[in-house]
Amino acid sequence: MKIWVIKKKKLYGDCNSTTPDCFFLPITNCSIPSKVDGNQTIAINAKFGHWSKSIIPSTFQNRTFNWYRVQILFYLIRYKPETLAHVLNAISKQFQPSSIDLHHPYIAVYVRRSDKVKNKEMSRAYTLKQYFDLFDGHARQANISTIYINSEDEKVFNEFVEINKEKQGYYKLLYLTLPRNVVFESLIRMTRQQRGKIVLEFLTDLFIEANADLHVGTLTSNWCRLVDEMRLTLGKLIPFYTPEKIYRV
Repeated sequence: MKIWVIKKKKLYGDCNSTTPDCFFLPITNCSIPSKVDGNQTIAINAKFGHWSKSIIPSTFQNRTFNWYRVQILFYLIRYKPETLAHVLNAISKQFQPSSIDLHHPYIAVYVRRSDKVKNKEMSRAYTLKQYFDLFDGHARQANISTIYINSEDEKVFNEFVEINKEKQGYYKLLYLTLPRNVVFESLIRMTRQQRGKIVLEFLTDLFIEANADLHVGTLTSNWCRLVDEMRLTLGKLIPFYTPEKIYRV
């Protein structure tokens, strides 16, 4: 009898561990011994080629069943105390007031462009105005004037300045000062130390967006889908605003 242990190599940044335990609470306290019932365990370094394309049952194609799936995801990415402390500290340094809880109600907008359009995962890029056209009326009805914006495209913030001029300065902007134009291809070329910093910035953004009262993005973006799923587990059932006019699970 042989016991096989599959080890995956992934990009988890500046951490001595090669698992997501760098940033998230461990899934289990179980450990794998070098021997099981006297049988030596054999470790295999698994690559992406070890997995076939995912097959999703038809019953999991709607939002109701999606809820059960995202409960697992929510459990998997529970922030470690150190991670949460970093996130809250990053927010306190850049936001005024220093706690995100003091900015409610607010709307979060994530504008995805660049490589998603280049690689044709998105049919096209959308202007920031197209995002605003989706929620502006509802935001005013609900007296929401604080808006958090993030994007890998720096030009988005210039677009906001022009839009807010047209709206007589109605919106108060929240944003994080961080490197832009970070996409998967550039991330994997970074050093472990650089990746560690970027991952923590991503997790700070996720915390802010998931806790927003309204959210806008494109669901062809894996990141926007992750935010939507986190919001679903938090009981935020307000429909997702997307200029793509489709809802993807």
